[in-house]
Amino acid sequence: MFSMRRHANFIKRFKSASCLFTASILFPMQISAAVSDYDALVIEARGGNSAPLLRYLEDQGKKSALTPNQVADWLQVSGWVDNNDKTTIEIWQRYRGQMDVPARGKVAAARAYRNQKNWNDSLALWESVLQEEHDNVDVRTGWIMTLADARYNQQALTEANKWAQAHPGADSDALLAYVYHSQGKNWDALLVASQADDVDPGNKNAQSTLLSALSANRVSGPALNMAEVVPTADPVKRRLELDAAAEMVRSSYTSARNEEERFIVADKALARYDQLLAAWKDEPSAQNDVRRARIDRMGALLVRKRTAEVIQEYDSLSASGDVPNYAKRWVASAWLSERQPEKTEAMLTSIYYPNGPIPVTPLSPEDQQDLFYAHIDNENFDAAKKQVDALIKDSPYLRRIYGSPTPQPNDNWLLGQSLLTQYHIAANELPEAEKLAEHLARTGSGNQGLRISYASVLEARGLPHAAEKELKLAEVIEPSNLELERQQAYVALDLQEWKQADELTDDVIARSPDDEATLRLARIRDVHKMSEVRISGTQGISSDSPVSGKNDFNINTAIYSPPINDNWRLFTGFNFATGEFEEGKGISRDLAAGAEWTSRDYWAEMEVSGRNYGDGQKIGGRLSGWHDFNDNWRVGGSAERLSRNTPLRALRSGVYANGGDMFVRWYQNERREYQLSFAASHFSDGNDRIEYGLSGKERMWTTPRFTLDFTPGIGGSTNTKENVPYYNPKSDFSVVPGLSAEQVLYRHYDTVWTQQGLAGVGGYWQQGEDAGAIVQVGYGQRLKWNNVVDGGVMLIWDKRPYDGKRERNISLAFDLNVRF
Repeated sequence: MFSMRRHANFIKRFKSASCLFTASILFPMQISAAVSDYDALVIEARGGNSAPLLRYLEDQGKKSALTPNQVADWLQVSGWVDNNDKTTIEIWQRYRGQMDVPARGKVAAARAYRNQKNWNDSLALWESVLQEEHDNVDVRTGWIMTLADARYNQQALTEANKWAQAHPGADSDALLAYVYHSQGKNWDALLVASQADDVDPGNKNAQSTLLSALSANRVSGPALNMAEVVPTADPVKRRLELDAAAEMVRSSYTSARNEEERFIVADKALARYDQLLAAWKDEPSAQNDVRRARIDRMGALLVRKRTAEVIQEYDSLSASGDVPNYAKRWVASAWLSERQPEKTEAMLTSIYYPNGPIPVTPLSPEDQQDLFYAHIDNENFDAAKKQVDALIKDSPYLRRIYGSPTPQPNDNWLLGQSLLTQYHIAANELPEAEKLAEHLARTGSGNQGLRISYASVLEARGLPHAAEKELKLAEVIEPSNLELERQQAYVALDLQEWKQADELTDDVIARSPDDEATLRLARIRDVHKMSEVRISGTQGISSDSPVSGKNDFNINTAIYSPPINDNWRLFTGFNFATGEFEEGKGISRDLAAGAEWTSRDYWAEMEVSGRNYGDGQKIGGRLSGWHDFNDNWRVGGSAERLSRNTPLRALRSGVYANGGDMFVRWYQNERREYQLSFAASHFSDGNDRIEYGLSGKERMWTTPRFTLDFTPGIGGSTNTKENVPYYNPKSDFSVVPGLSAEQVLYRHYDTVWTQQGLAGVGGYWQQGEDAGAIVQVGYGQRLKWNNVVDGGVMLIWDKRPYDGKRERNISLAFDLNVRF
């Protein structure tokens, strides 16, 4: 704030004694004493103790008429007292009609009116004095400052410039800076204030004005340094301290090469806040500043990922008063990090849309993204789509900038398209997401983020090879981009490029250890390196099947070690099957051990097992594997001694089988795939069995929480030997088209609870028997939790013919996969 010289021309007040000159001729001793006492009071007032003089003038005014100079003294000294403007105005109003008060008294009254924001009366007095003292610097300055305060912007600016040209110097520049500042032209104010300080570095007016300009422009550090030189009141200095600390908080949110640099700035801010809070906590007059410090400190806590402390501080602050919206945004981010999207969504909606569907102010790109992801994480897909549609509607591809004849690309248009892509992914509309993401990536080839987004869609559709190619193209632009490396790590895990995934993940963790996206990637990598338990089986409830028997039960278990040297895992397992047939109860027990090997595009397992099925202990073996040629084609197969696919009824009769199988899978995307399989078995009783099948999936309907697939199935078999003690048709063939549905009952990040239903109706043909119908119905539920538990159970009912007789089977199928 510009400081006026309140004590200028004070020497005039000594003229107040001149009116006693004539009287002193008649009463020399008395008048001399009165003058001496009055001068002493004036000198004492100049020293800072104005109360005696003010009491004297108050008393004297009641006894006899005061002289104009005494009234001027009274007005001037009254103006020196803090918060005494009303009294000064009362004195002025009492005497203004009785006498011609000297200019210095009018100036004091003008200042009092200005402090009370009574601009018109203040300006009238300034202009009255200017007629008497046209070149008085203080009067001219006070008048121009009052014009600025009264929002006579153009006149104030014109007069300030005229005065600066006529009387160049630091004081005139400081006055011009004040006028600019009053009009909100803070950068202009800072420029002129800096010039004033350069002209006369020791000028107090220039220094005070520069301090105000720096503070108004949020150049808080230099402003705080100046406060050590320029006399500053404690409240102002506390405000500057808080501004400087808040500047560090803002700096911690700017982009940096890595997260560690932002953490350094945030840590400095937190350390400074700790010092300020400790210094001010017991000072009553600083409690508002303490509250502001606690509010702004939450921003630094959020940068340091101390989200629980942000929420705790907000709860404490909101209990004792309102918290500003800018801080509530930090709290919303903290809630989102703590996986409480429902609170985030509610808070952001209350900030941006307090009065209905129209925002109080246009949302910034950051605001749009925060609110969008709050909707998505809270499964509020309708609100997310509505928000994106509104953004796209209000964001044309090109926008016109005032003063430029050439339309410019609109960043909000790109933001809308990017958020629409993310909506399609979250809403399970992957074909639409791929189409849009590819269009954006191809038309904006220089935008690395668009290629990364396109690659993420390809990965979500089960096409990691294509995603890898896109990421390689994106790598040319900025190889060390964190988001690029994260996406490359995910793709490397899908492709079984274990070393590459480790190198990328380790680099990302080193550069951004506390970032949410990094923590998710690290979690997925950690889960991959865990041990694993697999359990699956069926329990017959009501069955007359000649294949499985009555009261049938089977269970298959396996325990895998953590990865060894990236590519290997050891495993051991136990399998058990039992069922009751006409000829007796069949039991099979397997104890197996082996190794799994995985590498890019390859998977293989080697197993040795000890089998006991009532005919002594026998040693079996298995070799299985597959190879991916690309995202679409996979070929695999297996060879087994003492095949696990041998019917339990055959084993009950002492018949075992050796065999093998192979398959070819064609995979287009998550919505369409087919697999052709072929298997051959040689039974110990001389029978040779050939089995073949074709299965597939065609997506029919998709919503964010529901999918419906058409699942055609064709299968058949031939056998070379008849009259064996197990179900063994000469040849058979089945066609069973079906439907498979899945609905999400509950989803919260990595916890997903779903229900499934399946139904199929088809036909079965067996050589030598009449054709019959096959009917299948099933219902089940599945739970996935925290990426480490995946388990489900399904009740299945089917009815089909065996050797011309229709049999009903009701069974319960279950499976569980646990990482630990």
